[in-house]
Amino acid sequence: MTYKPYKSSPYIIRLIENDKMLGTYRVSKEMFLSVQNEIKPYQTFKEKTKKVKCIETGEIFDSAKQANEMLIKKGLSCSYTAYNIIKDVCHKKRKAAYGYHWEFVED
Repeated sequence: MTYKPYKSSPYIIRLIENDKMLGTYRVSKEMFLSVQNEIKPYQTFKEKTKKVKCIETGEIFDSAKQANEMLIKKGLSCSYTAYNIIKDVCHKKRKAAYGYHWEFVED
């Protein structure tokens, strides 16, 4: 993959190694989604995920990350780390995220 700078792109990739920030890059949507798919098998979760429900649509997701992936596909979110905002809504720290209200769902 070759890197081409996109100064006005909302898609951001942050390179982190051993908790040290190596760089932040604006990339095209295609590159963002490509990198996202490439790293998916290597991602780990530090805690057990909680199911999340979108109040407006009634959709239930296995995690806030999965809900964020739906928002990315719809073009409403452009950051893979935006799931933290969804979790903030579930924890009542925010009222809404990306135009939707969210809550945790008990199994």
